[in-house]
Amino acid sequence: LLVVTLLVVVAPQLSTLTPEKVRALWNTAVNAPALAMACWAAALAAYTYASSRPQPVYLVDLAGYKPPVELEASRAKTIVHFSRCGRFSEQSMAFQKRMLERSGLGEATHFPMSLIRLPVDMCDRTAMEESHAVIFGVVDEVLRKTGVDAGDVGVLIFNSSLLSPTPSFTSLIVNRYEFRDDIVTHNLSGMGCSAGIIAIDLAKRLLQVLMSSECIGACMHAWAANSWSSWAARMHACMSFRCVWS
Repeated sequence: LLVVTLLVVVAPQLSTLTPEKVRALWNTAVNAPALAMACWAAALAAYTYASSRPQPVYLVDLAGYKPPVELEASRAKTIVHFSRCGRFSEQSMAFQKRMLERSGLGEATHFPMSLIRLPVDMCDRTAMEESHAVIFGVVDEVLRKTGVDAGDVGVLIFNSSLLSPTPSFTSLIVNRYEFRDDIVTHNLSGMGCSAGIIAIDLAKRLLQVLMSSECIGACMHAWAANSWSSWAARMHACMSFRCVWS
């Protein structure tokens, strides 16, 4: 706004200047200091305006994990499978069937291996296996598509809705891809879907400070970490979340 105001005030006067008038004005001892001060003030205002603007942040590319075909299941197959796992009552199964039919899920929804096989195997081991497949698959794809070298990544943000192991997922990613030692990492967990938006905002704010840097953000939800426990199997609100999240 300051620059625009200066242009509006000064432009009409500048339009009347000729080279002879400029030389005469500069050679005038009385006006030379004032002119120099005006030029210095204009340069300072332009520099202040440019430096105060936030640095632009751009999305280079993105990737989503595509599970293998053997983890694919139709809605009918899903209902039959969950009815055999022995965790749901008839009322719960009827509710889930309605949810699956109305949620918009396709006939090629994917589930982790811990839920596909019988008996259902939900534990820390299967949760970590599921997480590793998703995380490393996504990061591999992003690095391949963008051509970014691991040494150029200065910020790493990871969000996991439920599972938060030790060592953290950010540590696992840094060690696997040999990111540089001074990389800035943030491991978010326990905030559900909202953490994805928080991670994007955090990445933008960090990149506006750490200029000329690259950031990788990864987001996932591990089903095997806390899927369909005996308590959740009786709660329609929990089952609604599971069906829609599929």
